[in-house]
Amino acid sequence: MNFPRSAAASVFCGLVALLTTTSTLTQAQPAGQDYASEPRGDFASRRAEILQTAAASKRSDLNTQVARLALSRGVIDEAAIDRSLAKINRRDDTADFDAVNLLRLYGYESPLIAAPMRAKMRDTLLHFKYWVDEPGSDLLSMWSENHQIGYHTAEYLAGQFFPDDTFTNNGRSGAWHRDAARTRILRWIEIKAKVGFSEWDSNSYYPVTMGALLALAELAADPAVATRAGMLLDLMFFDMAVDSFRGTYGTSHGRCYTGTILGGGRNEGTSSLQYLAWGLGSPGGGDATLALAASQRYRVSPTVVALARDLPEEFVNRERQSLLIEDAKKFGLNYAKPEDFWLLNEGGKFRTRENIEASFRVTDLWSETLHRYGVVIKPYGEAVLATYRELAARGQPVPDLDRTSLQRVDKITYRTPDYQLSTAQDYRKGAPGFQQHIWQATVGPDTPVFTINPGPTAKYWQGRFPRNAQFKNVLVSIYNIPSEQPPGPKTVVPADAAGNAMPSPSPSEDTLVPRTYAVLRRALFDEVAQRGPWTFARKGHAYLALASRNPTAWSDAGVLGGAGLIAEGRQNIWICQLGREALDGSFPAWSEKIFAAPLVFSGTTDALAVDYAAPGVGRVNYGWDGPLRIDGRAEPLTDYARFDNPYCLSPYGSGRYEISHAGHRLLLDFNTGERRETAP
Repeated sequence: MNFPRSAAASVFCGLVALLTTTSTLTQAQPAGQDYASEPRGDFASRRAEILQTAAASKRSDLNTQVARLALSRGVIDEAAIDRSLAKINRRDDTADFDAVNLLRLYGYESPLIAAPMRAKMRDTLLHFKYWVDEPGSDLLSMWSENHQIGYHTAEYLAGQFFPDDTFTNNGRSGAWHRDAARTRILRWIEIKAKVGFSEWDSNSYYPVTMGALLALAELAADPAVATRAGMLLDLMFFDMAVDSFRGTYGTSHGRCYTGTILGGGRNEGTSSLQYLAWGLGSPGGGDATLALAASQRYRVSPTVVALARDLPEEFVNRERQSLLIEDAKKFGLNYAKPEDFWLLNEGGKFRTRENIEASFRVTDLWSETLHRYGVVIKPYGEAVLATYRELAARGQPVPDLDRTSLQRVDKITYRTPDYQLSTAQDYRKGAPGFQQHIWQATVGPDTPVFTINPGPTAKYWQGRFPRNAQFKNVLVSIYNIPSEQPPGPKTVVPADAAGNAMPSPSPSEDTLVPRTYAVLRRALFDEVAQRGPWTFARKGHAYLALASRNPTAWSDAGVLGGAGLIAEGRQNIWICQLGREALDGSFPAWSEKIFAAPLVFSGTTDALAVDYAAPGVGRVNYGWDGPLRIDGRAEPLTDYARFDNPYCLSPYGSGRYEISHAGHRLLLDFNTGERRETAP
């Protein structure tokens, strides 16, 4: 896998030759259309389909240029490259996304890119800002998980391509930048390999992260960097496979957006990645999908492909992702050290007074070069800190009020050939949310079902978190929304805050909406009926039952812009149970069993509880406090392994994964850098 940039041209030529032989095997499908719920084609035909579709597109973007370069076909749209160069030169937010794609184009020495354009690309890359300690007052977002690896990747590859040049922003050589980024990349990969991702299972940001890793796996000359990037890609594809239903990433997400969730498998960037990798999902063409299609050095593991296509009658995956700042020492990290700080930052930076104060001590070191943090993040942290201090002064409990925290999570996914149910178990009950998606039932690419307490804005779309628990195909979601806002000041909005560079509302500005929603787009189901507290829905051979303690009313457009149920009241309990024709018989018969099953809601505020005799499962007892009990037996909701499923059992923090299915075996040992795969 080790070759310098000068050898990239031979990889490019090999890709062109391979695609020339496969281009007649398939007809290109429009991106986002013709969803594949059953495995379709082979990798070569799907790759040709995706590249041909992108290359023929009239869109003026870098993805189209990647496809044309890979196919050695058409004319490179220099205007698209110029727009990215201008964005990078202005240091607009997400400029790292463009920089990684630009370096991908530059790395393949294609004659389609004229020498004057290559010179412009080089000049822009030599003037860019690559990390928080470099000069420049700008609104670049560098600290989140996906941006960290994006900037490190861009810095590493730029330094590798131009080792003897001076990078004007900090006066250092390309070799210096390459080596500095190498250290950060390997440490970042090491931590993610041990604890997973803060932006866990993100159908919005996994593609961004994977795009950066694909650039490293494809272009890094250092074997340690290229190999470990590829290993982490293997792990991310495995993660995606065990939490997806027929190409739809229908699981709890650390960060996502309503449009991505509601669009389901037809709108997720992860869906087109799955389509290319194993033939399930939507044949679209996002950045990471095009990068994978154009790649010669990285291939998705055959072991992962085989298990991704496996649909047993019953499948359970338990996993743990992310970490807590308080656990830093377990992973050789120190929150007070600038080089470790960003690896821990999303694990609850504003969860406690101590964490906030420690955060400020470090970020203040970069007050002149980390301008966006001072505009977007610090004002919110100061407001949260003031609230914590006021609560303590009053002698009141100080809860976790950090809506942006993406701390450690224990997840479960239960899947059959007809449906999937997934949740974050007992995750930060009652805390304010941001872009975290706690649970979802999936019976197809268009029909996600979930409940939420709505948040204060479209960006901060989650309100207060429920206390959730799931056992197999039954889920309980308990909401206990406060009636009074916490004390404290409003967030001070800096004068230069604007657009997406706005700080979060403070705890004292929480809207505390006194209702919960259930997203259920009834027009997309084959049957929908209501009886008592239950709403029943059928999609194909899959059945869904949703009960609310509080009365519900249908809204055709008022639930995240579409149809669903609205339940008034600050305290509510929702129950979701799924079924299937092959196991449960007819839809009417199954619905009757659910309706007839004893169901008792009890308590108010902190004493909320449910007692439900779930057909086919057992007696379910769960409350705002206490364990989940099934027929009296306590079921664990915490302390999960990193992965615990039929394909892999890996302890949290080990960094070693043995994945197997149907004679395929894949070993990923991040402690030694060993990757070994065998086939039947």
